[in-house]
Amino acid sequence: MNKMYNLAGKLIDAKLSGKVISPSEYNFLKTTEEAYSFQDISQKLLKIENAGWKIGATSLTAQKYLNTQEPVTAPIFKDFIYQSRAVIGIFTNQNTSVECEFGFKFKKHLPPKTKKYNLNEIISAIDCLIPIIEIIASRFKGGFENLGPIKLIADMVVHKGLVKGIEINKWENINLTEQNVELYRNGSKIISGYGSDVLGSPLNVLEWSVNHLSERGKTINPGNIISTGTCTGIIPIFPGDSIVANFVGLDTVKLDIADPSNPYKHTRKSRI
Repeated sequence: MNKMYNLAGKLIDAKLSGKVISPSEYNFLKTTEEAYSFQDISQKLLKIENAGWKIGATSLTAQKYLNTQEPVTAPIFKDFIYQSRAVIGIFTNQNTSVECEFGFKFKKHLPPKTKKYNLNEIISAIDCLIPIIEIIASRFKGGFENLGPIKLIADMVVHKGLVKGIEINKWENINLTEQNVELYRNGSKIISGYGSDVLGSPLNVLEWSVNHLSERGKTINPGNIISTGTCTGIIPIFPGDSIVANFVGLDTVKLDIADPSNPYKHTRKSRI
């Protein structure tokens, strides 16, 4: 157990300081169950309020890139959630990248239970839809390509932060499957995707994730966000980049990437 705590602390230090670690140090983790237990230890050591959950590897592209055949989850933290137009510094040696995702904020508790939640139960617990840019970064040497599910889970599914757009309360009639999302970097369109790129629909991811968390004994609390994975691939970013995620007809989320000297300092600019 001491080894688990020591190596969890080492990953947290890398997250905050910009270091990278040899992934071989974590070869003692043999199963995803062990990796999630390790993740729980990291969450305790970080001592920052849990604000929800990110779901990774929800598209075939992401699964192939990350060398996993199923989605994976990790907590997101209150201190690393930003508003659109944020300016965020990054570490340049951690393969920092961005993803466009559909987020859902909850208004009701969803505690663990033996019977699975159905989609209608889950939808009734949702407060709003939120367009999101997720920032990801690997604390392991070599980045996250081919990392595999166990080390991916141990490294908080490479989560760094979320940038939120507007909260959309009347979202139920939006066809999320056909919802188009465009990602721009420095004014140039890099990639376009659809809600269908994440397990066929963000709602499918939502249903999977709520039941996965329930099976692990996790409670979803009011105000928690679940972010359902990238529909625009994994796009590298660098200091000086300006990122725009256009959720066509819904909202535009903006992010500027700063010099890495203060990677967890940021400004929150008001929306126009």
